[in-house]
Amino acid sequence: MSVLQVFSRYEKHRQLILEEIFTSLARLPTSKRSLRNFRLNSSDDEGEPVYIQMVSALVLQLIQCVVHLPSDRDHTEEDHKKVDEDVLITNSYETARRTAQNFLSVFLKKCGICWGDYWCTSSVISRQRWLSGVASLDYLGTVAARLRKDSVTSRMDQKAIDRIIRESSGNDETQQLQKALLDYIDENTETDPALLFARKFYVAQWFRDCTTECEKAMRSQNQKQDDSDGGQHTKELRDTRDIMQRAEARKKFLHSVIKSSTNQFTTLRINSDTVDYEDAGLIVRYLASTRPFSQSFDIYLTQILRVLGESAIAVRTKAMKCLSEVVAVDPSILARLDMQRGVHGRLMDNSTSVREAAVELLGRFVLSRPQLTEQYYDMLIERILDTGISVRKRVIKILRDICLEQPGFSRITEMCVKMIRRVNDEEGIKKLVNETFQKLWFTPTPSHDKETMNRKIINITDVVAACRDSGYDWFEQLLQNLLKSEEESSYKPTRKACVQLVDSLVEYILRHEEALAEHKSVNSTRLVACITTLYLFSKIRAQLMVKHAMTMQPYLTTKCSSQSDFMVICNVAKILELVVPLMEHPSESFLTTMEEDLMKLILKYGMTVVQHCVSCLGAVVNKVTHNYKFVWACFNRYYGALTKLKVQHQEGSSSLAQAATKATLLRSLFTVGALCRHFDFDLEQFKGTTKIEIKEKVLELLLYFTNHEDEEVKCKAIIGLGFMFIMHPSQMFVPEVKTLYNGLLSDAKSSITLKIQVLKNLQMYLQEEDSRMQEADREWQKLSKQEDLKEMGDISSGMSSSIMQLYLKQVLEAFFHTQSSVRHFALNVIALTLSQGLIHPVQCVPYLVAMGTDPEPTMRNKADQQLVEIDKKYTGFIHMKAVAGMKMAYQVQQAVIGSSSSIIRGFRKDESNTALCSHLYSMVRNSRNQRRAFLVSLLNLFDDSSKLEVRMLLFVADNLAYFPYQTQEEPLFIMHHIDIMLSVSGSNLLQTFKESLVRPLGRTPRKKRPRARVRREREEKEDRREEGSEEERSEGEREEEEEERVMKAQEPESDSDSDLENADAVMERLPDDTAPLLDFARASQGILLLLVLKQHLKNLYGFSDGKIQKYSPSESAKVYDKAVNRKSSVHFSPRQTIDFLSTSDVRSELTEQLKRKIVKQYLDFKLLMEHLDPDEEEEEGEASAAVRNKAITALLGAPGGGSPRNHHAPDSEEDDSEGDDRTPGASRRGRRAADSTDVLQANLNESVSALDIIAIHWPRYKDRPQLARVIQRTSEGYSVQWMAGSYSSPWSEAKRRDGRKLVPWMETIRESDIVYKKITLTSGNKLSHKLAQTLRGIYANRDRNSS
Repeated sequence: MSVLQVFSRYEKHRQLILEEIFTSLARLPTSKRSLRNFRLNSSDDEGEPVYIQMVSALVLQLIQCVVHLPSDRDHTEEDHKKVDEDVLITNSYETARRTAQNFLSVFLKKCGICWGDYWCTSSVISRQRWLSGVASLDYLGTVAARLRKDSVTSRMDQKAIDRIIRESSGNDETQQLQKALLDYIDENTETDPALLFARKFYVAQWFRDCTTECEKAMRSQNQKQDDSDGGQHTKELRDTRDIMQRAEARKKFLHSVIKSSTNQFTTLRINSDTVDYEDAGLIVRYLASTRPFSQSFDIYLTQILRVLGESAIAVRTKAMKCLSEVVAVDPSILARLDMQRGVHGRLMDNSTSVREAAVELLGRFVLSRPQLTEQYYDMLIERILDTGISVRKRVIKILRDICLEQPGFSRITEMCVKMIRRVNDEEGIKKLVNETFQKLWFTPTPSHDKETMNRKIINITDVVAACRDSGYDWFEQLLQNLLKSEEESSYKPTRKACVQLVDSLVEYILRHEEALAEHKSVNSTRLVACITTLYLFSKIRAQLMVKHAMTMQPYLTTKCSSQSDFMVICNVAKILELVVPLMEHPSESFLTTMEEDLMKLILKYGMTVVQHCVSCLGAVVNKVTHNYKFVWACFNRYYGALTKLKVQHQEGSSSLAQAATKATLLRSLFTVGALCRHFDFDLEQFKGTTKIEIKEKVLELLLYFTNHEDEEVKCKAIIGLGFMFIMHPSQMFVPEVKTLYNGLLSDAKSSITLKIQVLKNLQMYLQEEDSRMQEADREWQKLSKQEDLKEMGDISSGMSSSIMQLYLKQVLEAFFHTQSSVRHFALNVIALTLSQGLIHPVQCVPYLVAMGTDPEPTMRNKADQQLVEIDKKYTGFIHMKAVAGMKMAYQVQQAVIGSSSSIIRGFRKDESNTALCSHLYSMVRNSRNQRRAFLVSLLNLFDDSSKLEVRMLLFVADNLAYFPYQTQEEPLFIMHHIDIMLSVSGSNLLQTFKESLVRPLGRTPRKKRPRARVRREREEKEDRREEGSEEERSEGEREEEEEERVMKAQEPESDSDSDLENADAVMERLPDDTAPLLDFARASQGILLLLVLKQHLKNLYGFSDGKIQKYSPSESAKVYDKAVNRKSSVHFSPRQTIDFLSTSDVRSELTEQLKRKIVKQYLDFKLLMEHLDPDEEEEEGEASAAVRNKAITALLGAPGGGSPRNHHAPDSEEDDSEGDDRTPGASRRGRRAADSTDVLQANLNESVSALDIIAIHWPRYKDRPQLARVIQRTSEGYSVQWMAGSYSSPWSEAKRRDGRKLVPWMETIRESDIVYKKITLTSGNKLSHKLAQTLRGIYANRDRNSS
């Protein structure tokens, strides 16, 4: 008897057989060769046979063999009588279904055990318990993909289904398909006996479906019966009746199948050629497509989409891969809204791998469905600026494929603009961009393919037009990269493509002219874009335009009626300037006509046209025609006009006359300067033999008009100076020029327009010098063996360096100007200066750090880029000036806001609250030592001794709160150092305030002489002792001995903390001088900010108190090298500091109300310090730690006007019963007092060993506390060595003088003098805050009792 027969007949054995299968699963082969060896009758797409695992085939057959039908011989007629046949069939099928569920449940649990701990940490992703973890996601993705595939293939093979239906009899499609499938099974039962079980299974399944369909129709009918009107009710009844009749007909058919044996059923068979194995499989999939499981695809897809929000990166990545499987089967599901939302969310994921998986998902399938491109375009294009290099690469590849395969897409231009701006990105991306545009634009086009060439022209000119405002540096860089890459190659496709493009562009322009002549409507923007594109080609390879120069020249005579016309003239002038000097033997008439056209434009049009036409004229005259007299006449015309206007102005002509001549004056100033930029009129070719220095005369004229009363005239005069300094840079050393430039830059009241113009002049000079240097380098490379042109360049750069050193300070100070345009041009000047290496970069670092916080993104990015370049060349410079940069960043923010009294926050209020100086930190953080030094330097600013204003401390604290920390070590290091600072600075601050209070009546204060005075008197007595008699000497020694006993660090007697627990008690003891109160109010803000900062970091990154306490900076970096997880809802809000800055509380004269407010702040601060340094007993439990944290949070940020002291949780029922009469914090004090008594008693019961540090109370000495180190036990008590120090300062060995030597100060004490044993000092040899408070209380009680 086979396993299938046993499993089918004996129900009790089924579980044992399944368990045996599960036991053997672990022993199954895992190699691919022997993994699947059960051959199916089907074949794959390539015609190869399909194999599945043997265990899979066995389990499927076991499940099917469970089904029994009424005709089976195993069931007697008595069984049939006991149970209705319909119920028997349905129950049998349900048994098979439960068997399948049982197998799957146990099987997946076994898989879970195999995966081990990894599964235990994975999250549940489905309602079913067995769908958990990454492996479950894998299964779910496979199931969903298979369901979708079956659905798609059954739709695709509808023709085959229709054929089978046509070839079979009947009018019920489902029944016809069932007949066909049963026919195939019966025909092949002899060759494959297992098909008999399949036959029973399908019959039972279809029978149950009919039953379910009837029940569902009846339930639906009963529910709607009461709500329907007459007509509708009749229709629904008819529909229900139809369903019932159809189901009964199918049941009847199935009963006939059951009652007939296999051989009898063959008489009902249709033609055996109708259905083969493939058709049978198709029928099974088609019939299954209407079943609930097959229709559960939406449920599974929703589950996968839900997992996309899981916290584990591996889970999110796996979910994206599951979606890829599903979309690979059917890309159309990308059109669903939930898919769009899910994918968009992962495109913004924190993990680069998840974002890349999301982009890859879109890239693989968006091209196959062009209609999806529009839907996902906005999501994709955002990722081209992704921080992950792999993500940016993937996006560029997708965009490139869209451009190539969907050239008609409406947003091709925008895509090209975005891609081409990545031309200066990381090396791999730069290469990809170059390859992309070489393929798109710079691949030669066959001459007959006019359509492709026309599309290229339109694409390129559209991109150029779109980048009109942002500049064309990218195009130049791209073309240079491509042409440079093929310089040494014999095949030059880019050069050939450029020739084709230039020729086509010129041809397009000519067609445009023809259309204008025929009065057709034309696009002037397209013409401007074409000519601009030709200029860009000319700028990189002017030879490309040489043959078209004469074609372009007539455009200089364009009638200017719009902005486009002016742009045409300017671009044509720039093209001719580059091209004409390269022409071989140009005709005289062409050159003459061009000179005349340029001169007419100079005399007629505005600044922009004049500037470009003078530049073009300079190239033509200086390099080709040498027609100097033509230019000299033009210069004399405007120079003479300026001279006359100067005389008129000196003579004080009327305002009407000045107004009439203003236009002439402005044009003359500008044109004279422009001519002096391109022509050296001191050459003999211009001025002849005269000895007059033309540049001196022009400088004098222009300087005169910089003092004109009209600002517009001043501005044009400064523009003229800027032009002239390009030809004669040495003129910038003239004292009058230095005074003018530095005065305009440094004077806060000077005109913004003039200030900007000075910066523009410096920028223009540096740009021109840069061009000259590049040209000199190119010439030197050609002629390096003949002349040392490099030395000439070095001399020129030396001049530039001297000039920039002269004006550098004023330019840098312009960073702090309120107007963003001033900051913009100042940054441009500094960027050019640094790129040319004219100054030492370290002096610019803090200013660039400050500009990195500018609200305008373009300026921020430019400043950050400069810092990156400096850091590459000079490692350590950024760290050296980082803190100074932070302080300057605060000044920049003051300038931006325009008020020094406003509250300035140190973070950008965006989605993630980014620190303004986050880029600085990201540069410093890579080096552990530099990062730590930077953070410690920032924390030290909060020390009272730094005396920084509170507004700047708030700015620094904001940055520390929102710096982009990446590992746990970074915030833990900050919190560790905050604890150290709090233990010292906080205690000192409280003690200083207490010492400033007046003693209560009835208590006599002890006097204390200053240490300096004690030391001075001791030295004087030593001198007298050496000179005096023995009597004086011995007396001096006795006095000195007494004084040296008080040489130890002294503290005035501490008042009991219980005297300062409420506001009224403190108010009574306030001194008349309010200065200490004001000092405390200011100084406490730094400590409060540190407290809030620690609490913020703790909450933001989810650190426990234990984790913070265990941290040690000396541990290996790997211990805390785990990535941090930020919580999105935690915000840094130092309420008390903001309130302090918002109100005008800090005044020289304090009202009673303000005094009380500061006293309340002192008490809050005191209680806060107690919370931060709790008793040892309180540290032991998590519950008490939670209460302590809640109290700290309430104290730091409690809203409303109530005292934070009232926000801590009640400690016991007894505390609650005391009601409103109890003093805030009294219960805590009572409990702490009781606890501390027990602790002290336990401490005093401990034994004392040698080298222990103990606290002593000797009334003969006034020092508090009195600490000593035990040397040894004696018969009288203990021999100890005194220590010198105070509650807040470090402790060391105390010395006394023995003759001329200083020796350790030793004494013998009794055991009853010891008040505290086993003292442990901190790493800085100081008392901890908690121990200091304990000792203060001990000495206060002892002194009170002794008095």
